[in-house]
Amino acid sequence: MKIAIVYKAGDSETMSIIDRIKRSLKPEVLEEYSIRDLKKGLRNFDLIVSIGGDGTLLKTSKNVENGSLILPVNTGKKGYLIEASPENLESLLEEYRRGNFLIEKCFKLKIQYDEKVLNAVNEVVFRNITGLKQVELLVELGGGSFTVEGDGILVSTPMGSSAYSLNAGGPFVLSNVEVMVCTPLCARRPLRPIIVNKNEIITVKYLSGEETHMIIDGEEVFKISPEKKVAITGSNETFNIIRFSSSFNIKRMCRLMGVVENG
Repeated sequence: MKIAIVYKAGDSETMSIIDRIKRSLKPEVLEEYSIRDLKKGLRNFDLIVSIGGDGTLLKTSKNVENGSLILPVNTGKKGYLIEASPENLESLLEEYRRGNFLIEKCFKLKIQYDEKVLNAVNEVVFRNITGLKQVELLVELGGGSFTVEGDGILVSTPMGSSAYSLNAGGPFVLSNVEVMVCTPLCARRPLRPIIVNKNEIITVKYLSGEETHMIIDGEEVFKISPEKKVAITGSNETFNIIRFSSSFNIKRMCRLMGVVENG
């Protein structure tokens, strides 16, 4: 077995978790990467363990190139996307070893802009930076087009539907639904979020207003030129998260919204 471990902090708790993984799974090859130093794609591993919070899981997922299995272990504050913790680690590793797990198959967004091809795990956002004035964007999809006047618009994956999009009024989308969500940001007219097929091409063009930037997964930032369009679609590039409960999507929704799950 070939395992990669990606971790946020190289503290004593993380080192203890790595030792416990070694004892439980006895990998022939184990490679360790600090998330800050992760510069190459993660490929050809039987298992990739992400140790940290939701942010570490998302950065790990962004670097997976061939759909390897990812097992996230939460050492962060919230861990909305994560089932495994230091407390239940051994029992879940045993379930994994026995093949008693489910696979949450997630797709990334493919973003083409200015001869660049980029990818996003959660979302791509088009918005003004200072928030003092509105922007006007042209959105083309489904053979038609419409304008958004406001703070901007974002396009998210089902995974990203529980992040910025949800806070902006978008729907919570179950991970097994292959759609993208277009969510307007503080639109002047009462635009509602739009659910779009994963294979649709969404084109965004900056028309006027305050300087607009494209922000990918809250990290990569590009200034948008008025004469250039951005094309977004669902990528064939996927990542697979190990789950141990068939109701994890509902548990995640309940965690996010602060409600009690029944059953």
